[in-house]
Amino acid sequence: MASSMENIPNIAKNAVLPFNPMRGLLAGGAVEYVAVEVIVSKVLRKLLKFEDKGFLELTYIHALSLPFLGGASGFVDPNGPYTATYMDNIKDGAKGIPAVLLAQWIVATFSRGFHIPFFSMKDVLITAAAKTLSKPLVKTVFKSLPEDMASAFNVLGEMTKRQNVTAFNYAKK
Repeated sequence: MASSMENIPNIAKNAVLPFNPMRGLLAGGAVEYVAVEVIVSKVLRKLLKFEDKGFLELTYIHALSLPFLGGASGFVDPNGPYTATYMDNIKDGAKGIPAVLLAQWIVATFSRGFHIPFFSMKDVLITAAAKTLSKPLVKTVFKSLPEDMASAFNVLGEMTKRQNVTAFNYAKK
């Protein structure tokens, strides 16, 4: 029994890991990546004239998606580095869509109560597009970023990769 309990993913640890101030680079990478996703979402919503959401709500959603990134994409290969091709970065960004949709449902549940997730199709599309386009956008500026910022993005990517591998191995059992 003890050996099977060891294989259960540590949900509480993963939930706070990206925001733990004791992990400076990881917390910095989380803040940077959430900022990129929120800005991309705001710009897309403005350009496409979709429902505008506040910065705070978008920040909640995208920040809450970080702990789920690796586990929610455990059925596919882990993300590659930012230096990979644009197509690989687009694919990697799209792997985060299940995590952000789960986060969106959690935020809606806290604000409205338990419900069946009736998302508007426009909102799902814009959220998915923001998640998908964020990683290639970071790739575009990655080589010109200061070393600390680039390292923070890499540490966040490594966290996601480790969670993905753990979820994939756990699902195979």
